[in-house]
Amino acid sequence: MTRNYSKRSKKPFGTYVAYSMLTTKYRLTSVLTMSKPFSETFAFHNERVNSLYVIIAKRVLMAEKDVDLLLEYVSNGNQLFIAAEYIDEQLLNKLEIEPQYYTVKSIFQQQADTAGPMRYTSVSIKRTDSLQPKQYRFFYFPFDAHFVHPEEKGAVVLGQNDETSPNYISLQHGNGRIFLHLNPEAFSNYFLLQQQNKAYAEEAFAYLPGSRTTVYWDDYYRIGSTPNESFSMFDVFLKNEMLKWSLLLTMALLIFYVAFASKRRQRLIPLKTVNSNDSISFVETIGRLYLQKKDNVNIAHKMTTYFLEYIRTHYYLNTSQLSAEFMSSLARKSGVAETEVKDFFKFIQQLQESYKVTDEELLEYNNRMQQFLK
Repeated sequence: MTRNYSKRSKKPFGTYVAYSMLTTKYRLTSVLTMSKPFSETFAFHNERVNSLYVIIAKRVLMAEKDVDLLLEYVSNGNQLFIAAEYIDEQLLNKLEIEPQYYTVKSIFQQQADTAGPMRYTSVSIKRTDSLQPKQYRFFYFPFDAHFVHPEEKGAVVLGQNDETSPNYISLQHGNGRIFLHLNPEAFSNYFLLQQQNKAYAEEAFAYLPGSRTTVYWDDYYRIGSTPNESFSMFDVFLKNEMLKWSLLLTMALLIFYVAFASKRRQRLIPLKTVNSNDSISFVETIGRLYLQKKDNVNIAHKMTTYFLEYIRTHYYLNTSQLSAEFMSSLARKSGVAETEVKDFFKFIQQLQESYKVTDEELLEYNNRMQQFLK
């Protein structure tokens, strides 16, 4: 199932329920959807204080200028909430927060990550009282992602996964506060509609300040994997160390492929069948007949067949009717006197009707035929 975390999506991994709960919490506050990078809207945000910027996404990738301006926005007295399976390395480095993702996690995967077999897994919110935190369970891949010793960096642990590792923290930044969560699946329709799990989002959102001038719901970094024209994904890759090396490796492999594996493959030209030489074939056939059987009658018939075929293909005359008109046309096209043409065809007719043909007659036939074979 694709995890798009869209506020409009009622599919399992949409955030229609979470968005509705957030707008209910801030029902007296304007909730605006942002569809541009933070650097393009910073001036608009920076005019306000006590606002909240919410990002729920599969992964959050930012250009360095977006990270810097977002931190300035928080420092000015605003709040930032991010729930993502992968949070931009630049942002976490500036906050000195170290995440531990799934052992087989890849931020390029589009389908459910398999950090283990599907099973009942849970998350919980730490309570301010002495009571044990309530476990909110559902059947899915285990929530293994967590922050590594965030308390040492001044962060407050707000929630845990079922291994009691911190997956939801907050930390002060200037005059504002940042909330980071590594399991956005816990804000999906699929999770929140299981049993009493809506209470989990209520508890998680309860840490967010109740009175805000404006709430911004991000719809830009959520779809950062398929950026619009204003999204500089190339810049993000170069600024992120892990992504930069992935990009360089991909480019190197592409160059290698272009240089060595994708040379233009010319279509094989089929061998042209050598044109048969009818004259040679004819001579070979006649030679075999003479040497093997000395069948002069058959030889004469084959010579006649060959001669008539030659007239059809070279002089373009119909040989089905050997009429006076035919004789005249053949004489004109061949340059042989018409009387000679008529006399030659009488000779041919005699041979065709004869039961015996001598060697001398075959020789004469051949010699007289030559004057037509040009």
